[in-house]
Amino acid sequence: MTPLVTMSDLTNYKYIADSVVNSAKWPLSVSEAQQLDVKRWLGDSLLNELITQAETIPESFSELNETLLNGGSYIYQSNTYLFQGLKACIIYYAWSRFISRMPFNFTQAGITIKDSVSSTPASTKDVQRLSTEAMLTASALKDEVLVYLRRNSSSYPLFKSCSRSDRPRTFITRGD
Repeated sequence: MTPLVTMSDLTNYKYIADSVVNSAKWPLSVSEAQQLDVKRWLGDSLLNELITQAETIPESFSELNETLLNGGSYIYQSNTYLFQGLKACIIYYAWSRFISRMPFNFTQAGITIKDSVSSTPASTKDVQRLSTEAMLTASALKDEVLVYLRRNSSSYPLFKSCSRSDRPRTFITRGD
């Protein structure tokens, strides 16, 4: 899946060291965020339109989709509202996935944690806290995007607002 955000987009929000490992892992986190976190509430059709426009060379987003991706201001019922946009939302979903995996390296000998004289791995608790913080930020940004799309639904016919699809997933486990 074509990523809608890049490493350079990420650097507008978070600092990340420029390394081969980070460059290789970031696109996977973005792809998973788009596919697993965003698609279920944005919808296949609108996400597909955005990805199709991103695949053009050079990128050629419609003006409306540019606003959806990058955020900005809009007027609704004579009031001006601000929102950060879908890119920010995807970045925080992807960041949550990215940082929860970063302490771990998957090698032929098994899973390892980087440790040397000049580095100490973050504790699992610290990594989980950062991941949860990023997921909460992503959720708040998602709410902004959904409000924008609902208020401008006539401009986004591919967006099908479904009240069930943007609720958190719940899993019911039954005891024996």
